[in-house]
Amino acid sequence: MLPNYEGKYDAEALFSPEDALSAQGEGLPEVPPAVILGYQQELTDAVEGRADTEVDIVRSQRLLQITDTVGYVPVHEVGIGAPVTATVTENVIAGGAEAVAMVGGSACLQRDVGPETAILPTETIRDEGVSYHYVPGDEPVTPDSELVDSLAASLSEEDFETARGRTWTTSAMYRETVPELEHYSKGGVVSLCMETAAIWAVCQYRGVSAATVHEIGDYITPGEWTPETEATRGLPEMLDPAIEGLHRHVTSARD
Repeated sequence: MLPNYEGKYDAEALFSPEDALSAQGEGLPEVPPAVILGYQQELTDAVEGRADTEVDIVRSQRLLQITDTVGYVPVHEVGIGAPVTATVTENVIAGGAEAVAMVGGSACLQRDVGPETAILPTETIRDEGVSYHYVPGDEPVTPDSELVDSLAASLSEEDFETARGRTWTTSAMYRETVPELEHYSKGGVVSLCMETAAIWAVCQYRGVSAATVHEIGDYITPGEWTPETEATRGLPEMLDPAIEGLHRHVTSARD
């Protein structure tokens, strides 16, 4: 069970995200209060067409300012998975983010969930390594329920069906085994990705709101993988309601 060093949770880190971001000599970047983390080029393309400002976070990490309250980081430009995502999440929080939401593709483990459904996970199975360095393994890692509600409401207003339930976060894409899929699909787990547990754990540790919006990129169930869906609306169409849901959340939190 991670972490290997038992006294980790009460120990001070050698250096902080603020130290890393300030090391480039320009101080901390100005990050809006809400940040969307993106992992698919099609969503980044949709953001590029409307963002009017680009913020250099650190090294090759950049943030596209969409509105006064919401920015977007194309995480896929620097990598995928839990470790990269945790680092990016730490960096945007250090820059001032108060709410962080993943909006990205996932595999769906329930074939009765329609292909255009926006999945809003409420629990995660922690099958990666990062989250255990922030939150002990016997404690739950969860999203901000009010942010989830806000995103669900804005998605519903744009006529998206929504589904809630557990998601499975794993770092081993090619070791998603048949017995595991049988176990989790029968247990009602709705989606699968590589990042959610890491985002939520970092945000939980830092006292920041977190949530995930999953588009169904494929269906994966025991003995059958469907790599393409029949959806005509996906991540680009989820962008506006995600922006609105985040905007409502951070502005209401300040009122």
